Amino acid sequence: MLSLDHSDVYHFFVVEDNPAEVRLIQEAIKEAGLQDFVELEYAYDGEEACDYLDTAKLINKTIHLVLLDLNMPKISGKEVLEKIKTDPDLENLPVIVVTNSDYKKDMIECYRLGANGYMQKPADFKKLVDFFVSVKKSIEVRHKLSIYYIEKEYYDTNYSIAV
Repeated sequence: MLSLDHSDVYHFFVVEDNPAEVRLIQEAIKEAGLQDFVELEYAYDGEEACDYLDTAKLINKTIHLVLLDLNMPKISGKEVLEKIKTDPDLENLPVIVVTNSDYKKDMIECYRLGANGYMQKPADFKKLVDFFVSVKKSIEVRHKLSIYYIEKEYYDTNYSIAV
């Protein structure tokens, strides 16, 4: 499902309630040189995310990666994650939880629900850029998105996401 030629566009779905964080993600993608590889879609709360996912299923829209915040209004990120991972049409979507929470309990619960990765939001912009550079390298080297490869590249730059 994820093995696409690197010239294809990858569709990322960002679920984040803070517009400033969304803007940082957009800027980090540009800084990492991913703007030609990635098309972003957004939802600003859990309810909007669920509506988007339902529509994506109906129109057969491809989503290659979900970046999901945990603490959101209306429907929590954990509830969105559970919806994704219990829906036969969505369960194979790779989801990386990106959150301010540093509670191990949250990380354990997200993995129990089926998250493919868990990353505390980087404290500085360079670390966010490093994450997207890892995504770019996965596309360029592997010609697909590989959560394992992204994590390894990110870790090799002295940062870590738990996978």
